[in-house]
Amino acid sequence: MVRRVLPNYLWLVLAILFVQIILNVFGGAVLLYALGGQPEAGLLYAVVCFALLASIVLAVSALFLVLRTPWARYPVIVVEGLSMAGGLMSLLTGSAAGITNLALGFAVIVMLYQPEVRAWLSDVRTPPGQWHGPATPVGMAASGRLQGRNVTD
Repeated sequence: MVRRVLPNYLWLVLAILFVQIILNVFGGAVLLYALGGQPEAGLLYAVVCFALLASIVLAVSALFLVLRTPWARYPVIVVEGLSMAGGLMSLLTGSAAGITNLALGFAVIVMLYQPEVRAWLSDVRTPPGQWHGPATPVGMAASGRLQGRNVTD
């Protein structure tokens, strides 16, 4: 019996998401404390709300990525895309801090589309403990032959 193991790219994605969640919550809390109820800081409140909402979305999506839910990749891609856009805007205004957002966002999106991660998310109908890799092509499985050899279990 073959055990299902998280792909290495997915481990890296989860580690990056964990760091982003912690930094978003910490940064949002510090910014909220610094604002101290100033009513004229409307845009900064929007930034805090986005940081906290992004943390929640990333945490829920990370959980569902581990549970092999295929749709969980898309909220991560949206949040990372928005983060990359913010990083690009930060670079255009002269701050070098946006490089981190660009690099991490790009890395997460690329790793989510690696073949190992795609196979992990697409093979959701296999019972636990029975995962043997990517599903066989439909035509090959129906004929009972795979690459000229008989398939026997």
